[in-house]
Amino acid sequence: MLRLSAAFLIALALGGRAGAQAPYQPPLPELLQQAGAATRSGAPDPAGLDASPTREQQLPFFRAVMAAPLDAPYRAGVLGDSFKAAAGSPHALIGRAGALTGARLRRSIDFGMPAIEARLRAAPDPLAAGLAWMAATPSGAGWVPVLPDHAQLPGPLRLELARVLAAMAQSHAFLQRAFERFPPGVTPQLLRRQAFEGRLGLFETPDYRQLLSLVEREALLGGMLDLVGAIERLQQFVKSEPALPAVAWSLQTPFGWIVVDTTGSDNRHQLKDPLLVLDVGGDDVYEFLAPGDAHRMSMLLDHRGNDRYATTADGADASSATLGYGILWDTEGDDRYEGGVQAQASALFGAALLVDGGGSNRFVASSRSQAHAVGGIAVLASGGGADAFTAQTYSQATGGPQGVAVLVDTGGDDRYTLDNTPLVRPSPQLPERNTSMGQGAGYGGRGDFFDGRSVAGGIGLLLDLAGNDQYEAQVFAQGVGYYEGLGLLLDDGGNDRFEAAWYAMGAGAHYAAGILLKRGGGNDVYRSSHEIALGAAHDLSVGVFVDEGGDDDYAVGQLSLGVGHANSTGLFVDGVGNDRYAVMSAPCRALGGAYQHQWGNARETLPNLGLFMDLGGVDSYPAHCAHAANDSRWSGPRVWPKLRLASEAGAGIDGDWPLPFALRLLTRPASP
Repeated sequence: MLRLSAAFLIALALGGRAGAQAPYQPPLPELLQQAGAATRSGAPDPAGLDASPTREQQLPFFRAVMAAPLDAPYRAGVLGDSFKAAAGSPHALIGRAGALTGARLRRSIDFGMPAIEARLRAAPDPLAAGLAWMAATPSGAGWVPVLPDHAQLPGPLRLELARVLAAMAQSHAFLQRAFERFPPGVTPQLLRRQAFEGRLGLFETPDYRQLLSLVEREALLGGMLDLVGAIERLQQFVKSEPALPAVAWSLQTPFGWIVVDTTGSDNRHQLKDPLLVLDVGGDDVYEFLAPGDAHRMSMLLDHRGNDRYATTADGADASSATLGYGILWDTEGDDRYEGGVQAQASALFGAALLVDGGGSNRFVASSRSQAHAVGGIAVLASGGGADAFTAQTYSQATGGPQGVAVLVDTGGDDRYTLDNTPLVRPSPQLPERNTSMGQGAGYGGRGDFFDGRSVAGGIGLLLDLAGNDQYEAQVFAQGVGYYEGLGLLLDDGGNDRFEAAWYAMGAGAHYAAGILLKRGGGNDVYRSSHEIALGAAHDLSVGVFVDEGGDDDYAVGQLSLGVGHANSTGLFVDGVGNDRYAVMSAPCRALGGAYQHQWGNARETLPNLGLFMDLGGVDSYPAHCAHAANDSRWSGPRVWPKLRLASEAGAGIDGDWPLPFALRLLTRPASP
């Protein structure tokens, strides 16, 4: 498989217009002309984004999408292929997620390990040498561990554990550097209250919004890469070792508990502040207790068995991280993950990773879970199998301020649900429904209605590589962006179903961008009960939707299917297939149009673009949408037709055309 490096992602984000080497193909140029578009890039007002007080916080890939929305399908497709190529290596996945934060760091999976291994092999006891760094820290001063003898913990396994513990020394040093500019008084409780609960005093200090710029991203990423490289090597050792010795050993260290069990028993682990846990065999139950204020690193590797991971405490499971690192890797089996707030790959000023190697798994949480990040990176990777992800809000690939969150599922018929039971965060648009903000969502924080301290959003990417999948959400979901955030949902193949209410399926609001890219030829169903969905955007934003092929069924409320609203860009593209469209609103405000919230202000001359393209098959349109028809082209409605305002640039086309832009790389490496 083609390997696309993290450095390539940076080039993709910072490069010029993606179509520079391959101009847009028909019918896109003709459609832009018919709409009366102000620019060929399709960008909303770029001056406003540049003038934002949070300009320096905007992530590079977000800016690239906003600068050239018509290139977004290509950029999103290449981004998805990069993560697809990395799906077999958690180290590579973390590297790519880090690149999306703008961090520039290349650190190989075995960086520094030859020197560490040489030191460990030269020591009388590699385990003692691997732990020695702890005694040199303020929290470990004077600590002398009582270690098992070589009969209790034999050679090869002893050395592998020592490697992981020694790698933690490097990661600890990176962690100190990452947050060395933080003022006193920053605690996990303060960060959760401010960033998650929104309870922030008017003049409170420290203020998490001001801390975001103080994080050294490269240091945070470097330490996580070293940890993931170490556990990836440990996983390979455990998997390949023909006969592991039966070991049951635990040790409390200044940085948390070490627990090793290779007996194959069905264990029940009750863990508070786990540092390193290795369990081989057995159907195990893990209960995570509330972490201590100073706990910063957790690594858990479970090999084989149908396991259960549960916690009721915020940020307690091994894959959660606050001001630190968290890793949970389950190699196989039908597993169940249960949590509340900040669980299952959730990072708050840190880096978090959850890897499930296979089986049919159940992930249940409340919010800020299942790949969620603020001020850091979070990755959840699940292998083949029919998985179910259930939560209420801010979950399933949600990138908050200065955060990148990625959820990758490599196969199986999966179900993603962000429901209303219980109703924990009523949305302003529909108070009877939760604000989902997930399934590929990037969000920021608007301070203009509070104290003026706004924060730019992050990036959330949900990538499902195969299977007949179901996505259900409420408001803000399924490739959605809010306030300088970018959300992406990429689904490759299968007959899928998408359901949501408002701001969904390739949508953006308030200087944000959302993309839903469905590749392959599946027969898909899309349902949006209200508005701003399926390639639609509001208030200087971008919404992009592309379905590559299949016989698809669409039903929307209004302001959807290729609509720009309030000086935005909405792009809807459906490839080959016999499709059906239903629009509930009357009049028909859908299918390629540009609408303003109100007239008589300076925004009347700013760009506003809505494009609709159905590029093949025999298609069905609602009778009350008289402007749209099979094998035809049309212009969107205009309130001021004689003025030909750029703020009313809408058009649609139905005919037999190839996609006007690439969804994958245009070239391949030359053969040797």
